[in-house]
Amino acid sequence: MRGFCGKYLLVDLTSGRMEERSIEEGVFRKYVGGTGLGAYLMLKEFDPLADPLSPGAPLMFLDGPLTGTNFPGSGRSSVVALSPLTGLWGECNVGGAFGAAMKLAGLDGVVVIGKAEKPVYLWIDGGKAEIRDASHLWGLDTYATHKRLEEETRGDGGLVRTMQIGPAGENGVRFANIVNEMGSVAGRCGLGAVMGSKNLKALAVRGGGKMGYADPEKASQVRKAIVQKLENHLLAQTLHEMGTNGALDTGMLSGDVPIRNWSVGEWMEALDTLNSFYYNDHILVKIVGCYACTVRCKRVVRVEEGPFAMEENAGPEYETVCMMGTNLLNPSLEAVAKANDLCNRMGMDTIAMGSVIALLMEAQERGLVLPSDTGLDFSWGNMETALEAIRLTAAREGFGERMALGSRALAGELGAPELAVTVRGLDFPAHDPRGFHGYGLGYAVGARGACHLNTTNLLVEGGMASWPEIGLKGPFKGMTSKGKAELTWKCVSIGQLFNSLCMCEFIGAFLSLDDQVQMMRATTGFDWTLGELMECGWRIWYLKRHILNLRGSGREDDVLPPKALTPTREGANAGSVPDMDLMLEEFYRLAGLDEEGKVPPEKLDL
Repeated sequence: MRGFCGKYLLVDLTSGRMEERSIEEGVFRKYVGGTGLGAYLMLKEFDPLADPLSPGAPLMFLDGPLTGTNFPGSGRSSVVALSPLTGLWGECNVGGAFGAAMKLAGLDGVVVIGKAEKPVYLWIDGGKAEIRDASHLWGLDTYATHKRLEEETRGDGGLVRTMQIGPAGENGVRFANIVNEMGSVAGRCGLGAVMGSKNLKALAVRGGGKMGYADPEKASQVRKAIVQKLENHLLAQTLHEMGTNGALDTGMLSGDVPIRNWSVGEWMEALDTLNSFYYNDHILVKIVGCYACTVRCKRVVRVEEGPFAMEENAGPEYETVCMMGTNLLNPSLEAVAKANDLCNRMGMDTIAMGSVIALLMEAQERGLVLPSDTGLDFSWGNMETALEAIRLTAAREGFGERMALGSRALAGELGAPELAVTVRGLDFPAHDPRGFHGYGLGYAVGARGACHLNTTNLLVEGGMASWPEIGLKGPFKGMTSKGKAELTWKCVSIGQLFNSLCMCEFIGAFLSLDDQVQMMRATTGFDWTLGELMECGWRIWYLKRHILNLRGSGREDDVLPPKALTPTREGANAGSVPDMDLMLEEFYRLAGLDEEGKVPPEKLDL
């Protein structure tokens, strides 16, 4: 195999039928793989208007052309489906090693439709696939499920890689996630609920093949050069030593961090106990990485004693430290770690869960909801309540039934829609567009809603990446809206490419775009140019935007929530709000969208 296997496995859980379907080379040339391939398949082979939780709606696990190679940052894969949280397009990019195992099993992806009569899991061993009973796994948390699957499928072969849901996915929590082994997470859009609706508990894969390259000698040369670059790159070294939470200090100083449900611009005291130095000194056990990665930024943590004690497991990333820390006015990193661990076990997105808790803390403060209504005291920083809210939400018990619908629906029920901080129903990641205006435009036109990964604004505008080969040479001023439409339009293409290549955005930030081209050419043999790949990125975005349009979303949804347009009175972003009218007008012109935000037919290439 050379980048592509040329086929995916279609699994119909209703009938039990499985078949391999071929993918023409030209499809990869135009849509690359990963989420680009997912958008193509959604429009060409499935119903883009299906109810996300209906048996006919597809759930796709897809690789990119670099997945399974030994290039750093290539150990990722994509999960694609229609989102039960937003009702629109849904996608995730997940690290770990599952994608590599799928590629080495000879598949570019697995697509699941239908619904099994009882809980099942899918077992793929090299070129063989089998649907197995999972009744004994139903109800287990994600970590326990992984361990049981390892025991059941160990056999005489190599490592088994798994993707599984927890109780939240089984119970249809609208922001349930899918967990890869022990802590790598396909976190957003509620795709775990899609998996649960199909009675599919897990996928377990053992890949028996060997990755090939169109030009092995060139691939070896490119890898050596890239590894050397990463070893000498200051930000790559910092990411290894500090993890993603290393962004907290600079984020607080630049107005990037959400505080008190996005209502306050600064909380410097939080840095004493939430920053990466405290993290490394108090809870860090070891540093690990995704498949083939030489940077290794992932954390394994343990809290040995106290009310938030937890055994050794995956540690919280920057997003979780903010959404379960600063945004709740919680200064305890140990409590954040416990909340992260519980969400991972239950199989829920920490961003969405943290958003729900923050909303309820503000709602209780305003008198919109009382402890007698929820059965809990949602005072600011009350992490005992936060942990109980996580448990109730996963089980959909008591007030958890309402929390399980997500922040937009909950805010609407409370008669205070302005308390939800979402675009198209997807909660903001922990980056404030009042500090970096282009982030706001990226959220507004994001293919899945408020997302910092569908474009590379975070990398470019935030100062982590500079790509002069396409005119993106910083530094860029964050608190201005001028010029951000052109920046965002270019970042849309690169973001879509990374998600279709299944390339880690951090590794991508530390490399030139020419490095990306050289990896692709050496792996696939395609004579791609940077210009052609940029066109691929925009082509993919148009497909996803078209799916949004088909499902009734256009210009009226290209907006930020009230909180993001309300200036703070203190901190680095005080008085700053993005000029959305200015940026959207120019972005629409660059993208060629019509006045309703729809993609003209000539932009679609199917």
